[in-house]
Amino acid sequence: MHAHDSVNRPPMRHRTQRAAIIAALALLTACGAAGDAKTPAPGSDQALMAEGVKKMYEANDPIAAEALFRRILDHTPTHYGAHYQLATSLDRGGKPADARPIWDAMRKLAEAINDTATLRTVRTRLASPDTASQEAMMTLGLNRFYAKGDLSGAAAQFRLVLRRNPTHYGATFQLAKVLDQQGKTAEARQLWVAVLGMATQYKDEQTAAVARERLK
Repeated sequence: MHAHDSVNRPPMRHRTQRAAIIAALALLTACGAAGDAKTPAPGSDQALMAEGVKKMYEANDPIAAEALFRRILDHTPTHYGAHYQLATSLDRGGKPADARPIWDAMRKLAEAINDTATLRTVRTRLASPDTASQEAMMTLGLNRFYAKGDLSGAAAQFRLVLRRNPTHYGATFQLAKVLDQQGKTAEARQLWVAVLGMATQYKDEQTAAVARERLK
């Protein structure tokens, strides 16, 4: 991640990545994907699952994780953990409509083994509308900005977040950066003023310093 890429919410709100990783690994173990203590063979389902979990929960890159989980399902179409994690990666990557059929397949797999804990999660998701979350839109915007260099696509995602939440800290910061790179300095300046105000409020001196430098 680049400096300040993680500015996608106010600093006082801590992430729950550690808990998510523990839950993901627990699911891996429960479905037998964790295997024994040996190092998994490169390209094996076990190795791909481990890499996918790291991409999604540590690197916050559900786009890359999605590709890895799909590779597992190409090998093993009924892989329990890969279904769950693929559905999760699609939701986190801003593709909730694509995630729904995977969640439905996951429901059937969980019902077959009476995994009540996972079923509760799956049924809750299936009862929800297929609407991308602000976090998913931010993740997609960051991926388009930093991984793909797609400034227009990134700006569109950050604008969607701000349309839903006009004071979103990270979307304001990231859109300001994108607009600068697009040469739209006047529009970007307005956002940098907003970033400075929010950074001061959140006592985020590092981001405030970036905004002050830009506003000179």
